[in-house]
Amino acid sequence: MHVLDWQVLPAPQERRATTFDYVHQYASAAKHRLELTESGFAIRFEGRIHVYRNQCPHAGSPLDWQPGQFFDEDGQQLVCHTHGARFHPATGAYLSGPSCPHGLARLPFTLDGDLLRVPARIAGVQ
Repeated sequence: MHVLDWQVLPAPQERRATTFDYVHQYASAAKHRLELTESGFAIRFEGRIHVYRNQCPHAGSPLDWQPGQFFDEDGQQLVCHTHGARFHPATGAYLSGPSCPHGLARLPFTLDGDLLRVPARIAGVQ
């Protein structure tokens, strides 16, 4: 994955999320380019920022059960609203619930104080 352009957002507070949209450019074997708008989210967990694609690896649906709500009631796990799979906030690893083939897909980011740079446009396989 290659970041073509960045956007700047406020960094989330502890156990909170900031959501964003970005354009993902895919190239086919026939040299056709497809652009899809996808969503991502940034969370702060135990003082560290983590940024993921907002898509369940099992169901393909957005993770948040309400817009911007990703954490369970204890603030210790991320939960898929579609089928209840749970993921570790710091690693994106699958923890429990209906089986998922892999964990959450990470997205690149940089942090400068309270400002978070996340992709606005990326290219490549994700």
